[in-house]
Amino acid sequence: MSAYEDGHATKRQRTDVSDFEQPEKRELYEDPHNPSPSQVVHVRGLPDTVTERDLIDALQSFGTISYIMVLTRKRQALVEFEDINGAVSLVKYSQNPIYVGHKQAHFNFSTSQKIQRPAPGEEKTNNVLLFTILNPRYGITVDVMHTICSTYGTVNRIVIFKKNGVQAMVEFDNVESAVQAKQSLSGADVYSGCCTLRVEYAKPSRLNVFHNNSESWDYTTPAPGVSWIADSMLGLCRTG
Repeated sequence: MSAYEDGHATKRQRTDVSDFEQPEKRELYEDPHNPSPSQVVHVRGLPDTVTERDLIDALQSFGTISYIMVLTRKRQALVEFEDINGAVSLVKYSQNPIYVGHKQAHFNFSTSQKIQRPAPGEEKTNNVLLFTILNPRYGITVDVMHTICSTYGTVNRIVIFKKNGVQAMVEFDNVESAVQAKQSLSGADVYSGCCTLRVEYAKPSRLNVFHNNSESWDYTTPAPGVSWIADSMLGLCRTG
């Protein structure tokens, strides 16, 4: 994630942290409950639907943010500032309420000095994306997903399932379209203030669709299974 510059939020009081920038003054073993100041801040108590954009909007006034890692299932995040002053300013100011995504969050220094970035090429791309719809106040259908995704390329198949909340898999006809859709749609709201999209690469490269309805659709054939039946009937006629 690229760096984020200071926004137009209200000014915060800066703290002199020159002493903390000397490595020899740091403890050899960190106390996780009272860690030494770090460029990385640990954020807790976040809403289930939190996105990187929410964190940036709430915290960019403390300093330039260089990287964010959202731990959605734990409702936590790690926020790395470009210099330690931003992190110290945030933690000091957090004695006052700070809201992220309309919910008060809690802040402390992380025991890590840097957030570990994924190695180049570590994330395996795919032409199928897995969408998790957070805070789904309104219905999500194949028509909705197709409208959202077809902007980025040809969509072959869509399957919606509701085993763990509301999720959808969307199969593009090529990897490039899926990569562009993932970059553009991650953290976006389908409807204002709800149905936030978390986007990941799925494992399968092709989806199986047996019926065209509101929860599954094969856009490469008018009716899944019909072509197979027609071919079978044609074969019977030829042998009859």
